[in-house]
Amino acid sequence: MPAHQPVLPARAIDLVEARDLDAAKSLLADFAAAGLIKTYALVREIRPAEGPIEIFRDSQIPSDEWDRIVASGKISAAFNGGTVRLEGSALKGGAPAILITGISFSEASLIKVLDRYCAAPPIGAAKKTVNPGRKAEEAASSSSCQNGKLKGKVVPPIRPGDLTASIAQTMQATGLGRTKVDELMRERVLVRHKVGSRTLITVESIERLVGAKVYG
Repeated sequence: MPAHQPVLPARAIDLVEARDLDAAKSLLADFAAAGLIKTYALVREIRPAEGPIEIFRDSQIPSDEWDRIVASGKISAAFNGGTVRLEGSALKGGAPAILITGISFSEASLIKVLDRYCAAPPIGAAKKTVNPGRKAEEAASSSSCQNGKLKGKVVPPIRPGDLTASIAQTMQATGLGRTKVDELMRERVLVRHKVGSRTLITVESIERLVGAKVYG
């Protein structure tokens, strides 16, 4: 488990919101249910209608249990650090009741998925002979993810007097990709502030990085 660098839900949420993606909890739950990221529990207690109770400590949470968490509307409970209680069937052989305590997320697998989710097409990809419609669709999807907004929405430039900028504006002003911007935020080269679900970066730290004014 240490190889996957498990982190608490708050950290996982922060990693998602740093990409300017909304509904971080739902997105993380969907990733986990799809088996795209690894998640763990301090304790998983399986209670079948008949038979002995099974207790697993420091174990990986199967994707089908995340399916049940999503379907039963227990997403918020999964992120509060307590115990998620999934009701089971009273019928023999039916789905068992499950108690999941102390959920954590693999930081490494989450970052890998986010990098792919927001990845720009590789250099030279446009030279390949592919379906033009498909190419345009992928390009639009990449642009949409990088900006954290709807497809085709223009990112406004940083204006004189602005104290902070969005991640999309920072990428536009510096010419850096999303992964590099995230790295610079983690290293505190770029100074970020959380305002609700938004991540804003100080214009001062952007200008310090590029060594020039970023507007006008």
